[in-house]
Amino acid sequence: MNVHEASQSVLLGASLAQIGTEYRNELLESFGIDPAAAQPDTFRNESRNFVNKVCREIGERHRGDSRVQAALVAWAGLVDEYDVFDVLLTNFHDFEDRALLLARGRRLFPGPLTAHWDE
Repeated sequence: MNVHEASQSVLLGASLAQIGTEYRNELLESFGIDPAAAQPDTFRNESRNFVNKVCREIGERHRGDSRVQAALVAWAGLVDEYDVFDVLLTNFHDFEDRALLLARGRRLFPGPLTAHWDE
């Protein structure tokens, strides 16, 4: 799976959590590791980094798309990753609980990283 394929899957309704799991499983299998037998942290960082790239891709290319917005909001509720907060709060301005997500993002990340996020 590459970023473009993953982005298309999100547009078709896949969650970013699903994308991360699929990518991790592909990595595990490419190393001959049974996903069911792998430790939970095996390739966790790699799959998170991949999902971060997907967040950037879909958030920047599909601004205003409600499918993308929903996927990003759901993912931001699960992780403390700057990329999802940044792309969501920079490119999407009208969604439920934006103020709560903005406050959480500003608590998680230093001021200079969040100064461009509109109230």
